[in-house]
Amino acid sequence: MPALKNKKYEQGSIERIFEEMLTELGDQVDFDLPSWLKKWKPAQYISIKRNIYLTKRRIEDDGIFCSCTQLSGSSTVCDGDCHCGMLFSCCSSSCKCGDKCLNKPFQHRDVKKMKVVKTEKCGFGLVADEDIKQGDFVIEYVGEVLDDKTCEERLWKMKHRGDSNFYLCEVNHDMVIDATYKGNKSRFINHSCEPNTEMQKWRVDGETRVGIFALCDIRRGKDVTYDYQFVQFGADQVCHCGTHSCRQKLGNKPRSLNTVHHKRKTDYENCIGELVRVWRSKDKRYYGGFISDFDCFSGKHTIIYEDEHVEVIDMSKEDWDFL
Repeated sequence: MPALKNKKYEQGSIERIFEEMLTELGDQVDFDLPSWLKKWKPAQYISIKRNIYLTKRRIEDDGIFCSCTQLSGSSTVCDGDCHCGMLFSCCSSSCKCGDKCLNKPFQHRDVKKMKVVKTEKCGFGLVADEDIKQGDFVIEYVGEVLDDKTCEERLWKMKHRGDSNFYLCEVNHDMVIDATYKGNKSRFINHSCEPNTEMQKWRVDGETRVGIFALCDIRRGKDVTYDYQFVQFGADQVCHCGTHSCRQKLGNKPRSLNTVHHKRKTDYENCIGELVRVWRSKDKRYYGGFISDFDCFSGKHTIIYEDEHVEVIDMSKEDWDFL
């Protein structure tokens, strides 16, 4: 069950559902590959290119606008110094840079060539069918987008059928991407404790989408992997990634019911380097930026916004969220 690597992504609702399932079942449940996955052919699923929403699609203005200008003699614009790109927001369709804009990975970059293969110990997986460079957009993680209630109902149905493989990616509250029945090749990417790709949450024309990007150069024929970092339920699962830093077990044990939950966002003391958006009631919109400093005496954070404006504020008194 893959989950987004970014620490800001919530796993609470799926974890709670599994805890209820285990309580009802009583003893621990051993997860094993179903018979169809042990055969050569992968499970049937419907291939799609974009998310299919089974819940209301949420379009939100992140308040981030491109301020790039094309340099003389350059054939491209919106490269590594684009404010939108640094804040994981694709330039909108109205970007004045037009076709020369490089900050539209979901719209203008082709999916990398990859093929599904049968592995010795990890079921099916993906290998690169072309060389992939560090930082490249590899593929979008797509599926059916569910709210928490629908996700819970689907998990219970899968449990009663005896399913033990899940393709759930929890993005935000009330937004789970399920690639079980509809998806693309990204559903076959296996786990590794030393992955060569990572999941990133991007805003594309106000819509939240999940992309998989290369952490390093990937040669043709190499496995494409990312770190699931999902919470472990039931019996331990042995990790077969074979890397030097292999953690031996796949996932972490779930928190006990008396474990202290994560702090509320307004209680964070030191978030230097985090990307945030802050609501400004005067302008009735969010402004995106990143936290550059924290004063432990005043408890205030310094934020540099996308327009390079700098502000020192008390985050506990603001309406804000992580990007």
